[in-house]
Amino acid sequence: MKRLWLGLWMLWGLMVSPAWAHKPSDSYVTLTAHDGGVVDVSWHVALRDLDGELNLDANDDGRLTWGEVRTRWQDLLHYVRPHLRLSHAAQTCELVADSDQHPAVIEHTDGQYAVFAWRMQCPLTPGQPWSDMDVDYRLFALTDPTHRGIVRLRAQGSADTSAHETTSVVLGVDRPQYHAMWTGLLGQPVAKPIAPAASEHRPPQASTSAQPLPPTHTPHIDTRASQVLRFVHDGVDHIASGMDHILFLVSLLLVSVWRRGDQAIWSPALAGWQARAQWRSAISEVLRLVTAFTLAHSLTLALASFGLVSPPSRWVESLIALSVLVAALDNIWPILRAPRWIVVFGFGLVHGFGFAGAMQDLGLARQDLAWPLLGFNLGVELGQLMLVAAVLPVAFWLRRTTVYRRAVVLPGSLAIALLAALWLYERTADVSLGWLPG
Repeated sequence: MKRLWLGLWMLWGLMVSPAWAHKPSDSYVTLTAHDGGVVDVSWHVALRDLDGELNLDANDDGRLTWGEVRTRWQDLLHYVRPHLRLSHAAQTCELVADSDQHPAVIEHTDGQYAVFAWRMQCPLTPGQPWSDMDVDYRLFALTDPTHRGIVRLRAQGSADTSAHETTSVVLGVDRPQYHAMWTGLLGQPVAKPIAPAASEHRPPQASTSAQPLPPTHTPHIDTRASQVLRFVHDGVDHIASGMDHILFLVSLLLVSVWRRGDQAIWSPALAGWQARAQWRSAISEVLRLVTAFTLAHSLTLALASFGLVSPPSRWVESLIALSVLVAALDNIWPILRAPRWIVVFGFGLVHGFGFAGAMQDLGLARQDLAWPLLGFNLGVELGQLMLVAAVLPVAFWLRRTTVYRRAVVLPGSLAIALLAALWLYERTADVSLGWLPG
């Protein structure tokens, strides 16, 4: 009996802990360096995050209107701007007066974002080579330790018609600073994270020591390996924070240790399920499901990331909620008559569009997507395998017990179905219930 309750406690903890986790918020910063020390800043910050800090919803109706945002724009700007600081050769870059652009809002895959844009002047003169740039990012550092700033650095020479990408970096509470070193006027930066204290005492570098490089000789410092590893981490983060993806997989794993026999849809709950006799049989079932899901979402993730297919995000998120609802209900009653791996493949196509949102929001050019896409996909698969490794052994251990059937699978599937139904209502009606997780 001790073994039974220990297994139940472990399985329930695995189911509940991700379900109430806070989804990390992201903001997107683009820094474009020009000759003469000019840096253009473009910063997209989620309105839902700003509302949490500044109470933008004046009438408390659960919806932010353009009027509510526009009337508080100066408050938003004064809150956001101090949390991003730039410096060159240990000297602070200053705000260029009257460089703020007009208030604007843009739609990202996970909602509306305020667009802040201004210009900064670093202590360089025209023609003087850049030696480095320090980026210090502190947005929401005191209120949301999961928040991340995805910072892209670009450079545009006086003779260039467009800016070229140099690198991107994810900053947050654990890593608030980034030090980029240039080998030429607008060369590629070398990734070199620094501790907060080190940035305050680093001796100034002589900016005249580096000679400008011709544009055709700009070195590529951000290696493919480092790029892939960075996006592997982002892929794991995305699957870990995506409650709908997690609960879809958990719904499948809960009954993967059983085999369904003949059961009419009007039969009692869970009537047709029988425990699998061997571990190999459960592993084989999970491999079929995970492989189908992986192939499907990899396909649509690639299509959407490269801009070949772009369905409306509201439809995608609604269909993802529907997939979770159907998978949970099918655990209880056999509403899906096709083999489960075929159904999972179909739902995986929809989830792939959801994964693509995280890639699209990075704003990478199509020619720069291949390696980040590979890394992100590997990260998603790694996150899935970690979930399988955590849930499947416990489920197999308890598969023959009545308590697992009646106290875990039945209430767990019903709870997932209820939450998914609320998500479906929230996403199709375009309303926010506020208290609803995920």
